[in-house]
Amino acid sequence: MKGKKELLKLGIIGASLFLFPVLILFGCSREVSWIHAEPKSVELRGVGETLQIKFAPLDKENKPVPGAKLVFQSTNPKVAVISETGLITAKGSGNTIISIVSEKGEKAVIQCKVAIRSAIKIEPTEAIIKSGEKVQLSAKVLDEKGGLFEDQVVSWASSDDSVAAVNDFGEVTGVASGTAKIIGTQINAYSEATITVEPAN
Repeated sequence: MKGKKELLKLGIIGASLFLFPVLILFGCSREVSWIHAEPKSVELRGVGETLQIKFAPLDKENKPVPGAKLVFQSTNPKVAVISETGLITAKGSGNTIISIVSEKGEKAVIQCKVAIRSAIKIEPTEAIIKSGEKVQLSAKVLDEKGGLFEDQVVSWASSDDSVAAVNDFGEVTGVASGTAKIIGTQINAYSEATITVEPAN
């Protein structure tokens, strides 16, 4: 009986030794083959604005790999950063590449652009014209660093069309005596010029 018990113990140990490498091999087979992430490109419009990336580490059978170790990187942290949960946060105008990388180097890449309008500069800021005369206003849209914003299209409007009218290109026409504000806007940025119209001689 004692001999049988010893043989039984040896059998259990042998079976364990056989199963152990099989389990290890099975675990190794669930390696990350690629990383799915979307969207592939993002654009943010304000400092502190955030966007959540959807991502999943997948094996060669396109099945999720739980517990996979990933590294989240930004090539230009002054433009945007990404957290370990995939949350992108805008820091300043510019472009950066966001990467999600596995331990063995598989990666997903997201193109990130941050474009922040800060102000509109209108010139001249004041003008005196006579009824029937025209004056051309120019506008520059600036980012938060004082550089030119890529989109320079401005919408124009007059506070009083009966005094001064403005067209889509910033050309102001005096209509009647008085003062009007000519306003240039783009999304959340705006500026204005004061136009005084005097009677024609």
